[in-house]
Amino acid sequence: MTNLTAYFTGLGLSAAAVLCAGAQPASAQLLEGPGALFLDQTPIEMMASNYSSFETGYLLPRGAVYLQVGFDQTGAGAGTGTEVYNLRGDWAVADWLQVSAFGQVFDDPPLCGTAACNANLTFLAGGGGLKLGLVDSYGLSIAASGSLETIFLSGNLYGNEANGNWEMAGSLQLPMSLTVTDSLRLHVTPGVSFLPDSVNGVPYYGTIPYVGAGLTWQPITGLQSYATVMLPYGTDGNGLSSSGGFEVTPVWMTGVKFAVTPKAAVDIFATNGWGQTPATSILAFPGNDDDIAYGIRLSYTPWVGVATRDVYFDSYRVDMLSPVTHLERARQIDGLTLTSANTLTPHRILAEAGIGNRDFMDVHLGFSPDQDLQLDAIFSQYPGGGVAGNALSPWSDEWSYMVGGKLRLMDQNYGDLFSLAGQVLAGRDFNQPTVGVIYASLPANLALSDTVSVALESKFAAYGDERLKAIGGGVTVRPVRDLALIGEVTVDLDEGDPVWAGGVRYALPNTPFSADAYVTNATGLHGVGTMLAQDEARYGLTLRFAY
Repeated sequence: MTNLTAYFTGLGLSAAAVLCAGAQPASAQLLEGPGALFLDQTPIEMMASNYSSFETGYLLPRGAVYLQVGFDQTGAGAGTGTEVYNLRGDWAVADWLQVSAFGQVFDDPPLCGTAACNANLTFLAGGGGLKLGLVDSYGLSIAASGSLETIFLSGNLYGNEANGNWEMAGSLQLPMSLTVTDSLRLHVTPGVSFLPDSVNGVPYYGTIPYVGAGLTWQPITGLQSYATVMLPYGTDGNGLSSSGGFEVTPVWMTGVKFAVTPKAAVDIFATNGWGQTPATSILAFPGNDDDIAYGIRLSYTPWVGVATRDVYFDSYRVDMLSPVTHLERARQIDGLTLTSANTLTPHRILAEAGIGNRDFMDVHLGFSPDQDLQLDAIFSQYPGGGVAGNALSPWSDEWSYMVGGKLRLMDQNYGDLFSLAGQVLAGRDFNQPTVGVIYASLPANLALSDTVSVALESKFAAYGDERLKAIGGGVTVRPVRDLALIGEVTVDLDEGDPVWAGGVRYALPNTPFSADAYVTNATGLHGVGTMLAQDEARYGLTLRFAY
């Protein structure tokens, strides 16, 4: 396991071998003991400046840009539960100054127990903020941060479903972080959130003071575990009670951040927090036992600032990266209904457009900003009638979108037994009322030779009250350099009809263009559509540009 092994064995080299002269990021963030595999760490590897909306006393190194996007959802309520989508960007303008932008989307019933809470609530929040470094010495880091935000609320709960209300909000925080040991840091963050007192005449939360506390444990470079809690006081409440009123609830989060590359990481976390911006971070989900949200967050640093490492900068692979061959580039492209475990070469762009009978259309855009990381956006019009067991297609005869990414976890080209990746996509259709879908998969590929490769992919999708599970397998044969014959089958684990596909792929020699001609009973070519079987075969053509 190239990326995973590198943390524990492959990076057993001296710190001097990876020190980049002249780079001096804030010493309070750095690991300096046995856990410091790299003395010159990237922002991904340093102690975090924030965990979503919980601020620590640290700032990013000067010039760094840190991007985060993620979602979390509860298991409560009908369908896939209540879902929160969030994004954030931070830029360290100077050693002592960091600017931020953030936003979140919630569009589900809040489920507080009253009839008004059973109807849909649209809750949007976003804005910008500043963070100033005040103290950084003797293991103590103190900063001051503030935000100015707007929130939008629309739904029966506030009697404004037709138009909604825009309101102003803001926050002030004084995060402090203390070094206990090289790998353990404690955080204390007093703050106050300024929220409106009422929305459309309905009482809202108003001003909420709170005290936050947390800890971070980072035993090795690239692996962090953390836990935070915020305790409100002097307020009528920070969450909706089962009677529709307010109640005081501590807001907590716990998670693990795993660096896939020195510039990209994944967080797996759990929280009872509803708000994901600084001003709304003190708001809790309604206080039912089921209202714990589980989520995933992707962090990426396109610019790492003064924390620049020359050695092994783009990857944790033991060997330096070798040039990508023509065959390896060809294997970066997905199959017909199965996902490739390989990611696009950094900065490579992929554009696909497909069409088929029964009114099927599909557009796929992919881009790789870094090693082992690929971002995807898919727009599809599914034909009607797709089913998996007793589960009907969420988007019959409608245009829909799915966005997400793929992280390569193992790479056969660098000594692993096979290639393995993790993919997560989230999407909806465009017609009201929309249906949200969460899709996740673990694609694996094994190249038996330059001519033959096999694929295996575990798939999971959730929408409405449906939970789909499937396993797909496929074979690709390349009889000549630019021609591939592809056959795939996906078996529904809930005894639904299998999904199959067969086709031919031809790449125009010495150009970025290729095309697929195929026949399949799959409802779609990506995400949940690859798990839904049609009642008869359909034919299709996909044109591709990869450069």
